Amino acid sequence: MIEDVFLRFHGKRAVGTMIGGMIILTILLTVLGTMVFVSQQYDRYQQIANRMTQYRQQQELENLVANYPGLVANPGWNGCNGCNMYNMTLSNLGGVGVQITAVYITSIGSGCISLCVLNPSPSSTSYAFKQSTQFLNSGETNHAVLLYLPSTVSLPNTVPATNTILIVTSRGNEFSFQWPFQTQVGGQSTSAFSAGIMKVAYQCSTCGTAVGYDSKNEPGLGGTGTRSTGYCHAESSSDSTSERPQQFTGITLGGSNIGDSGTLWFVNPWVTQTILCTAAPGVQASNCSSCSTCTNQTTIYLYVNITNTGTTAYTPVAGSLDLTWYGSNHIDGNFIGMYYNNAFVSISATNPPTVPCATCGSSSPDYFYGIFRATVVTLDVATGGTWPPPSQSSVMFFGSLSLTDNLETGYPTPFVGGTALSSGLWIRYQCT
Repeated sequence: MIEDVFLRFHGKRAVGTMIGGMIILTILLTVLGTMVFVSQQYDRYQQIANRMTQYRQQQELENLVANYPGLVANPGWNGCNGCNMYNMTLSNLGGVGVQITAVYITSIGSGCISLCVLNPSPSSTSYAFKQSTQFLNSGETNHAVLLYLPSTVSLPNTVPATNTILIVTSRGNEFSFQWPFQTQVGGQSTSAFSAGIMKVAYQCSTCGTAVGYDSKNEPGLGGTGTRSTGYCHAESSSDSTSERPQQFTGITLGGSNIGDSGTLWFVNPWVTQTILCTAAPGVQASNCSSCSTCTNQTTIYLYVNITNTGTTAYTPVAGSLDLTWYGSNHIDGNFIGMYYNNAFVSISATNPPTVPCATCGSSSPDYFYGIFRATVVTLDVATGGTWPPPSQSSVMFFGSLSLTDNLETGYPTPFVGGTALSSGLWIRYQCT
């Protein structure tokens, strides 16, 4: 009897233990499943948040400007059943490609009095713009967007401006201008310029030794440089137009740091910290990344695509470039010349080249590549800071550029001088 009771008691305890274990296991599995679900949802949230952040950053990088004269009418065009066509000339000065989704035109007196809404269309039809012209690459200048209006709608072209053109992009930005452009009065200069995409080149006098870098040695150009030594540009001559390296020949560089007989290879605007260190005189090896002897063995050159958006020609004979990262870190350069019509023109007071607005009053302005030689590369180690930056981070140098014709002979000869924001130079911590 006692043994039966004892067995029944222990059997119930075993069953209770099993049930309790199953309950605990169920709870653990439920908690684990909940944690996995929450983790997945958080990952999805982070992915969406990162995409939104990237989208906002790209949105802020958009920068469309209208080039003089803004619009050009083509009354003799016989497409679209005789509709009125206009060439709208734009430049993308931002760091990302831009897609136009709509164009709104409002006029005073005649034309689009009640608002004309133009949407992209693959065919030539009224109240539309040509779909194949709606996208502008980063740094693209003098891009023509074809607008179509009915034959009964002609935009007034009297001055002051009587048409407002509003351009809407796929990222939700709006850019506007008035046409015709306002006439400069009261002695104001009709000269103007805008700064577009930047690229970088570098040369040295001791390439092949422990120090000194030349952009012709980049792997993408078929050079002998390696990623382990700081060369990691992969873009090649077969890439798209905006990515393709550009070779400028016949450049009068001067000085001793000439390693390629007056030829510069310009690549996308970034260098490694290793290369930057060899361009900064006086920086000690302990402050540089993989730099054995930090002396001024590399000379950095930067070009900026400059567009003459004014109505008159001007003759730049001097200029400067100043790029800065936090603190006393500077890359400063002088304007040494321009690459114009497939030839280099050096800058000097005795040899002043002209940069004409070759088609003023027509469909597009003129542009050239302004070339600057970095004459000062200062890193913060001189003021007690450290280089490279902490946490093995990469940094961006931003700044501005200036141009002048250096003329002060008095009225009516105008003095031309201006400043524009420049795109940045990215300093990568390393190739990977």
